[in-house]
Amino acid sequence: MPKMYPGYRDEVRKKIVQEASLLFMEKGYSATTMDDIAGCLGVTKASIYQYYKSKVDLFAASAEFQRQELAGILEQSFEGREMMQGAAVLFDSLLNYIHKSMEIYNDVMAVAIHNESLRTILREDRYGDLAVIEQFINEQKKKGLIHSSINSRTLAGACDALINGLMFDVMIGMDPAEAKRIWLDAVDDLLRVHDQA
Repeated sequence: MPKMYPGYRDEVRKKIVQEASLLFMEKGYSATTMDDIAGCLGVTKASIYQYYKSKVDLFAASAEFQRQELAGILEQSFEGREMMQGAAVLFDSLLNYIHKSMEIYNDVMAVAIHNESLRTILREDRYGDLAVIEQFINEQKKKGLIHSSINSRTLAGACDALINGLMFDVMIGMDPAEAKRIWLDAVDDLLRVHDQA
């Protein structure tokens, strides 16, 4: 048996998670099977079980992968832009993302009602997302773009709740332009508080 190199295992894990994430987004949690994932990768299901012991574990890894993507979206949206421009780009990026993820969002919420393991993953995922947003806010405070007296955790929770609420509203029929206007008005109000402080 050939010697297994740690870097190789990491690459394989990453490839499995990327493929699983795409399938979860496309088909939903319930309809995606380990056989589907193995088939897309051109490997056996047993090969995947060497890295992830269950579909729930693979979904947890997929949630972490998506969180890293969120961090990248935040960074790219605001990089080299004024706050309002960055907020607009962020909204558009998340809107594009939510259209791709509607299937998984609806499905995983329905399944989680009866699946404690999945509820735990979703809860931990929310805390992880909030930590990413809080870290981003702290970086903006260091740059002087957000007033230092604002509580980063509270602001992260408020921004997360607002953007998720607006994305849900768009999913059920709100005009995306109206949702974007509400988002930008909220960011503008925040900046005015910063300017007055």
